[in-house]
Amino acid sequence: MAGNLSLLCVVEDPAISPSSRLRIYKHLETLRASGIRTEVMLQPKSASAWRELLSKARSYDAVLWQKVLISHWNALRLRMASKRLLFDLDDAVWMGKKNHVPYVSGKQARRFWFLVKLLDGALCGSPVLEKKVRSIKPRLTTALIPTSVPELPFEDHLESGSLPSVVWVGMGPNVVQVEAIEEELVAAHEQHPFLLRIVSNRKPSFREFSSWKFTEWSEVAEYEAIRSADLGIMPLIDDGFTRGKCAYKALQYMACGLPVVASDVGVNREWIGETGSGFVVSPGGWAKALGDLFSDSLMRREMGRSGWEVVRARFSDVQVSRQLAASLQQLITTR
Repeated sequence: MAGNLSLLCVVEDPAISPSSRLRIYKHLETLRASGIRTEVMLQPKSASAWRELLSKARSYDAVLWQKVLISHWNALRLRMASKRLLFDLDDAVWMGKKNHVPYVSGKQARRFWFLVKLLDGALCGSPVLEKKVRSIKPRLTTALIPTSVPELPFEDHLESGSLPSVVWVGMGPNVVQVEAIEEELVAAHEQHPFLLRIVSNRKPSFREFSSWKFTEWSEVAEYEAIRSADLGIMPLIDDGFTRGKCAYKALQYMACGLPVVASDVGVNREWIGETGSGFVVSPGGWAKALGDLFSDSLMRREMGRSGWEVVRARFSDVQVSRQLAASLQQLITTR
């Protein structure tokens, strides 16, 4: 049976959500090669689109719904039409967001609880998300599937004699995360001058810090900027939403052989600090961590190498594709 399975993936529009591109589309070839006949369709926005989905769902061994929470009525309809109902999440979707600012939402929490109760299995992007799902349905079969990054050749980021370069990559709504550590960036720069490269679709609004350059985000530009940097940063304001983050930025830096300095939030301590791939810091610790790395090129190289090896072993597209295929076969066939 494992060699003749069918799966319908119902995903967010990749034009507006990186999750579908990074967690589903890039793995389709491996899924199909593993014997899972896989079709992808966008999440329905109209009554006719819902009718099409529900009709199509009945002919598949499983339906994988991605991330977006839906009304109780639609969740029930999807449950009834699906032989096996699976869910993929890479964010704390039980939180609400208004103008990209997270808040505790009773509506989202109720929708999340109701959907999880209906599930046959879940793919979780981090241990924090997996723990949350199991707190609602302890016996649910889950799989930890990180958001993968490319497997790239290792590059030495050697001392060049020029101004050290720090990179931050993220979408416009997340620029607030790097703005929040502005005072610490200023303090670090006073001790060890450096250039911060922001790769995004929105420029930061720093009040005082001026040693930065902006690069408009694209799939090509982000990796070009990372490879040309000396280290990468991942600041996060500690809240209920960021604790569910899957360290994707950090994994991108690690894939390029860069040491990482990241906030001690969510999975960062386990995947960055405990693997020797960089420093995880609390508020007030950024200037020291950056200064230590600027002062020691050997430490930067060793941490960069450790992160690169961790990615190859656990987080590369190749490794995660295989893991995803095996996990889906189990989730679809387990009764």
